Amino acid sequence: MSSPDDTNTAAAVGGGSSSHPNWRVVDVHDDAGERTSCSPFCHPSSETSPSTASAAPWSTPALRSALDLYERMKTCTDPYIAPVLESALHDMEMAYRLYGPFCMVGSYNGGKDAVVIFHVMRAVHAHYCSEMRVGGDADDGTMMIPRPRVIYFQHPDEFPEVLSLLDDTVERFDVDMLAFKEGVSFGEGLKYLVERNISPGKDGLSFHRNSERMPPPHPLAFVLGTRKNDPNAGSQGIYAPSSHYMPPFLRVNPILDWTYGHVWHFLRLFELPYCSLYDDGYTSLGTVKDTLPCPALKKNDGDEEYWPAYMLKDWDLERAGRVDKKKAKSKLASQTGDGKVEDAPAHTSDVTMSQTSSTVSLPTDENETKPTASISTILNVDDDVRDSGAKTDVVSSNQLSCLGRPTVGLIVIGDELLKGMTPDSNIISAAKALRSNNISLSRVSIISDDGQDIADEIRRFKNEVDFIITSGGIGPTHDDVTIKSVAEALGLDLALHYPMAELLLDKMRTNSTTKSGCDDDNSEKHPKRTLIRQLSEGQVKMATLPTSSELQYLTDDSEEWPVLQCQNIFILPGVPAYFDSKINLLAASSKLAQPTTIGESKDEEIGLSMDQSAETDKQQSTPPPRSDTYRIVLSLEEDNIVSALNASVAAHPHVSFGSYPIVNDPEYKTIITLEGRFYNGGYRGSGSQKLLEKSEANDIKGKKETQSLFFSKEEMDKNVESALSDLKTRLPEEGILCIDSCDDLRIK
Repeated sequence: MSSPDDTNTAAAVGGGSSSHPNWRVVDVHDDAGERTSCSPFCHPSSETSPSTASAAPWSTPALRSALDLYERMKTCTDPYIAPVLESALHDMEMAYRLYGPFCMVGSYNGGKDAVVIFHVMRAVHAHYCSEMRVGGDADDGTMMIPRPRVIYFQHPDEFPEVLSLLDDTVERFDVDMLAFKEGVSFGEGLKYLVERNISPGKDGLSFHRNSERMPPPHPLAFVLGTRKNDPNAGSQGIYAPSSHYMPPFLRVNPILDWTYGHVWHFLRLFELPYCSLYDDGYTSLGTVKDTLPCPALKKNDGDEEYWPAYMLKDWDLERAGRVDKKKAKSKLASQTGDGKVEDAPAHTSDVTMSQTSSTVSLPTDENETKPTASISTILNVDDDVRDSGAKTDVVSSNQLSCLGRPTVGLIVIGDELLKGMTPDSNIISAAKALRSNNISLSRVSIISDDGQDIADEIRRFKNEVDFIITSGGIGPTHDDVTIKSVAEALGLDLALHYPMAELLLDKMRTNSTTKSGCDDDNSEKHPKRTLIRQLSEGQVKMATLPTSSELQYLTDDSEEWPVLQCQNIFILPGVPAYFDSKINLLAASSKLAQPTTIGESKDEEIGLSMDQSAETDKQQSTPPPRSDTYRIVLSLEEDNIVSALNASVAAHPHVSFGSYPIVNDPEYKTIITLEGRFYNGGYRGSGSQKLLEKSEANDIKGKKETQSLFFSKEEMDKNVESALSDLKTRLPEEGILCIDSCDDLRIK
C-alpha cells in the first residue's frame, strides 16, 4: 500500500494526476492562519504562490462506473433492500438538490456503514452532475463534474486492512480524500472545512487574491452513516443541523432506518468492496487496541476461526467484539502483576474520527452538552467505531431528592404480567425494602418485553428520579432485551464486559477442566482472546453490557451473584425470589446514596446559597431518619371524617397524612396514617420552591444563623405527636377503634 506524505500537498495516491492528487493530508495546527478563498478540496495551481485553484475533474471511467451503479440501484427489485434503498437515494438526491456537488462531503473511515453511504453518495453524485450538465445548466453544456469528496481522520492504531481499503477506494473510484493528520480533533477538522468552504464556479476555478475581501463560505453538508440503533442516534432525523456550539453544517443520514442486515445485504447484493476484517469475524471496527472478532461468530471452541460478519444471527451482538477500554486495561494489568498490559487499549483525551466514528450524530436534547464536553456527545458512535468512555447524565435536577432523600423509580418488565399469566410480587418487595431503609419509591411502571418501550420508559424515568431499578428481561434468550434497552436509553455502546464474562464462566462452567485450546502459551500472552474463545453464544450475550457497567458485590459471600449497575440504573432479575434477595441487599447498601449531578450542581438548580449548600451536603451524607408513624383505625366511613381530617392537614404542614377506606368489613371502615416530613418546606407546592423562598427571605433579613432546612428525628416525632393529638380532638371518640405505631394497612 502506498502511504501519503504527511504534508498539506501530499503526493497523489493511485490514479490522481500530480496537479490533482487524490489524497491530501492536512494538519490544521500547522496552518499559517490565513484564510484563503480556496476551498480545501480545490487544488492550487502552484504550491508556493497560488493565483488560481480548481476542483479536480472526475475521471470518465469513475463517472461511468458510478452512473452504472446508480442505474442498478434505481432498478433494484430485491424485496428486502429495495424499499430502504429507494428512500436512501431520495434523501441523498434532495441533499444534492439543495447543496450541490461542491458542498457535499462524505465521512469515510472504512467501516461498513461508511462504505454503504460512500457508494450511495458517489452514485447520486454522478447522476446529479450528469443531469445538470445535460440539462444545459452551464452556457455551453460542458460543466465540469468534480470528484466526490470525503474526509478521514488519521489514527496511529488504525488497522492496516482499513488503510488498505481506504487506499484502494481513493484510487479505484477517483475520490478527493482530505485526511486530517493524527491529533486533529473532530471539532478542529470540521471547523477548518466549514470556514473555508468557498465553492468554485461551474468551471471548477476558485480565485485567490490576498488583496480581495474574503467571500463568505457556502453552507456545508456531511453525509453520514448513522443508524437508529446506534447508541447516540437519539431522536434525530434524516436531516439534522449541527449543535449550537459547533460550526454550522447539516448532517445527512440516508441510512438512518437501515438495520445491520440491510447493510450486509446491500454490500453483497451489489458486490461492493469492504474491509477484509469483516470476513475474519469482525463485526464492529475500532482500532487494533480495542477491537476483536465477534465471539458469537466463532466456528469452534478450540480455535480462532470465525464466520464472516454477514453471518451474525443476533444483530444485538454487533459490538460484542469491542473492548471496554478502561475495564479491560485495568483487569489485564491486575492479571500481569507488573502493570504492563499487552493488547490493551490506549486512552487519549484527544478524540479523533478514528477513535469514535465515521458518522456525526445530533445528540438528544437531554444529552447535549457544552463545548467542553466529550466529543462523543457531538458525534454519533456508530456500528464501526465508538469511544466507550462516554457518560450520560441520568440524574433528576428538580426533585425532592435534592433536599436529602434519594428517589427511586421501578420498571417491572414482563409480558406475562400484562397478560395476567402471573401476579407481580416484585413491586411490594421493592416498596418494603426501600421504605425500611428510608428511600422513597416515587414511581412504578409495568411494561412489556419490547426493547423500544423499555428504552422510552427509562428516558422518562431518568428525568423524574435519582435511581432507576429494573426487574426482568435479562438472560440469554430472545425476549431478554433489557440490557440493550438500557444502553440505547443512555446513549452508550454495548461491549464485551470481561469481569462479567469471567463470572459467567466461573458460575456456569459445566466441568472443572479448561476447554480445549485454552491452556496453551497464548493464554498468557492474549488473555482477552483466550477468554472470548471459551464463551458460548448465550454467555456472549449476557456478558455484552453497556460500556459504563459495573458489577456491585453487596455481600462478602463469594457465591453471591453481583448486581449490575449502569450509571444510576440497577438491573435486577425478574424471578421473585432472586429479586427479593437483591432488592433487600441493594436498599440496605450505600449504593442508593445521593447521586452526583453532571453539569450544574443541585444546589445551583434549586437556588440554595453557599451556606445552605454546605448544610445540605452535611445532612445528605446519610439519608435522614424516619419519624415515628401512627395508624388510626376508625369505625367511621371516610365521608364522615373529611372536615376533621382536612382541618388537621392544614394545621400541620410538616406531617404527611394518609386516608384509606376499608371495603366490605362490618367493623373497620377507615385507616388514617401520620408520618413526619423530614424537610422544613411544608406540603404545599414543591419542596425546592419553599426552600428557595426561605433562602431569599433569610438573605433579605441578613441572618447569619438560619433555620435548619431539615428536621431532626426528635423534631419530626414532635410534629407527628402534635398532629395526632389535634386529630384525636377533632374525631368522635367513639369512632376511634385503636391507635398504634404500625404502618401496615392490613387489619390482622
